[in-house]
Amino acid sequence: MFNWLRNIFGSPAHSNNVMINDSMKHIHEAVSNHLAMKTTGALLVTGDWGSGKTYYIKNILFPKIEADTGIKSIIVSLYGVTDKNSIANKVLFAYLDKVGKNNPLSVATLAKGAHNALESFTWLKKFVDVNKLFVGSGEDLFRLLPKEGLLICFDDLERLSDKINTEDFLGMVNELVENKGNKVLIIANEGLIDGGIKFKEKTIEKTIHFTNDLSSIFDSITTSYDDIDFKNYLNQNKNYIIASLNPVQEDEEEEKKLSVLFANIRTLKFAIEHFHYVFKLLSKTKNISDALIQKQFKDIWLFTLAISIEFKKPGSISFTDKKNLDAPYNSLTNDQLGNLVWAMGDDEEENQPDSHFTYRDKFVKTYYTRLEEQYLYFEQVFNLITAGKAIEEASFLTELEEIYKIKDGVVNPADELLSKFLHNGYWNFEDHEFKPALKELLSHAENGEFLDLLSYLNAGVYLLRFNEILDESKDVIKEKLKIGIIKTLEKLKTSILANTQLDMITGNFQEENLKSLVVFIKEQLIIKEASDSIKEVQRMEDLFVNNLSGFVKELLPTSTHIRTPDPLLFDKVKIEIINGAIAQWKPNEIMELSSLFQIRYLDPSYADRLTDEIPFLEALQQNLNDFDDSKRPLSLDLIKNQLIPKIAECIKTLNVYKAKIAEESKGAN
Repeated sequence: MFNWLRNIFGSPAHSNNVMINDSMKHIHEAVSNHLAMKTTGALLVTGDWGSGKTYYIKNILFPKIEADTGIKSIIVSLYGVTDKNSIANKVLFAYLDKVGKNNPLSVATLAKGAHNALESFTWLKKFVDVNKLFVGSGEDLFRLLPKEGLLICFDDLERLSDKINTEDFLGMVNELVENKGNKVLIIANEGLIDGGIKFKEKTIEKTIHFTNDLSSIFDSITTSYDDIDFKNYLNQNKNYIIASLNPVQEDEEEEKKLSVLFANIRTLKFAIEHFHYVFKLLSKTKNISDALIQKQFKDIWLFTLAISIEFKKPGSISFTDKKNLDAPYNSLTNDQLGNLVWAMGDDEEENQPDSHFTYRDKFVKTYYTRLEEQYLYFEQVFNLITAGKAIEEASFLTELEEIYKIKDGVVNPADELLSKFLHNGYWNFEDHEFKPALKELLSHAENGEFLDLLSYLNAGVYLLRFNEILDESKDVIKEKLKIGIIKTLEKLKTSILANTQLDMITGNFQEENLKSLVVFIKEQLIIKEASDSIKEVQRMEDLFVNNLSGFVKELLPTSTHIRTPDPLLFDKVKIEIINGAIAQWKPNEIMELSSLFQIRYLDPSYADRLTDEIPFLEALQQNLNDFDDSKRPLSLDLIKNQLIPKIAECIKTLNVYKAKIAEESKGAN
């Protein structure tokens, strides 16, 4: 009676180029046999969440079966479904969508037309409630489905709403299989169904356990991209990317955990899509076949994969909680340092037991050490993944230059040579290469050619260890390293965090000669910071007088999302410059300064650390009170009605902090 509805649309064209990987043939064979044989139950495919069950079946298996047999397949998700009627409707409309996908008529149009057509058969109303065909219990709806040439797949059984119990659903499946003659496939994570599947033996004929084939799924993801360059890159680097998903670990339990994480296809697609974003950005201005760019792509992929996985884990990293992943990281592993320092004859006991394994340590071990890869942190990629922040091209290219020690468009030769020791392994040098390489490394160090201070310590590990091959004493090597350190410090701009960062890294350098170099660097940093501080204050004083807008911009927070403590400044600025500065200020600059004071002292911040700036603010307030230039009426109005009240409010707030600090100090004593 309903054949006209089943045949209203033509069959869609099939593609015959779908290939099934050898490791997944058992799934293909099981489903094919289920379709070919007389069956008395459904076929269950079970596997972990995110393992790619649905993706594989929908995008690889079903197209292959349809191409080979002409059997149509539909997938209906049970996620959140609350009643049997909804299931029946979803099945019917999935079928209508399938057979009508090449027809301009929509499912809604078809359903409406079918309902009106059935209404016209007055004799039919005597036997069937036409309305129930579309709003009834579902049994009548299933009559519209063909008994042959259709595979009905129900997905997410474990996510079925608790308003409909599993037994009722399985009753529907039994009705479809035994009484309607339909073929049914169920996809589920059986382990997550409370109490398991009851009466399973009455409804489920066979159970197939799904273990994903990353290679096939990776190929399928690759073909989904229209970007030819990116698609070619993925194909050319498939082995490396698949290898990065190999969960091999020394600890079996850790390997099992990592295996589950790597098997999550949603996360893999998430990581590849974010990697595509970075790929497109770099390929606009860079030659993607260049060896350095290829190296950067691989490093960025590893970072993107690791951050994507960790970001998806509950209670893990977030945009506001990096868990110290962005802190400086020593390229030498503890094992490398231990072996080299031991060989130097240092008698100290090991200073770095694994009793305090930080999140970052575990992160590096999980995603980098097992692959023998160097951990590199990409700030803007982290922000893209965890907060969706767009990558600013110019600053990202600058970030890459800093990470890869690029100088004048190429990797700095000194750092490139050091990298051969650090990452390739010094044992990979030939005998005839090793001494010249050490001499060249020492020359780079003495000439101050490294771009950061840590490189001198890393170079020192090898130079001091193999001093006899160099024909140099350890004292001579240390002096040459110190000469280079001073030269590099002259070119570096120190920061307030320099000593803190050095402390975080140099705890590994426990051999006496290396420890003395650490002490030397810290002493030189103090001298350098003092000198830089004087120059910086002088520069800021000049801006305060001659370019107040520029002065304000430099003191504004770098991020509107995260506030960090503002460094003290006004405690060092000379009070004598105030009058000269006021004479130069423009009306818009006066308002900008007022806004800065609001942000610096009054908005939620770390203003309690700025109480030493009170004397300067009081002096500024006094000078502004004395300001009376009738030739500058707008400036005078803004000073009297905007800036002075704002300064008074700031001084009041800071004095409250100061009194509180004094009280706490008194109580502590």
